[in-house]
Amino acid sequence: MLKTLLALSIHALVLDAAAEGRPCQEDTIRRIRLADIEDTVTKRPSHELLAGLPRLSEDEQLRVDALRVLVYDDASALSLGRLSQLIRITLLNVAAGLSTPDPVCADVV
Repeated sequence: MLKTLLALSIHALVLDAAAEGRPCQEDTIRRIRLADIEDTVTKRPSHELLAGLPRLSEDEQLRVDALRVLVYDDASALSLGRLSQLIRITLLNVAAGLSTPDPVCADVV
């Protein structure tokens, strides 16, 4: 679930870049700031993360569908908000461990 939510957040940022006239290039994802991913995963409405998805494999679609259930099921023990906060904490810890003041995805790999 965490990987899926993280991937959807990165995908949303790639779509934002394309909408701003910056087409997706080979290094687009590598240049995304961790702070921007954190902001997207915690503040962007879930319907925006789920919008504009390309055709997915069956396995990927099942993961996205499971995440959709969390979005619409307030009684779920594992809420979307909780997943978002787990990703936020993880990104903050990763960023703190890097020597770069404003790390991007390329700094993590």
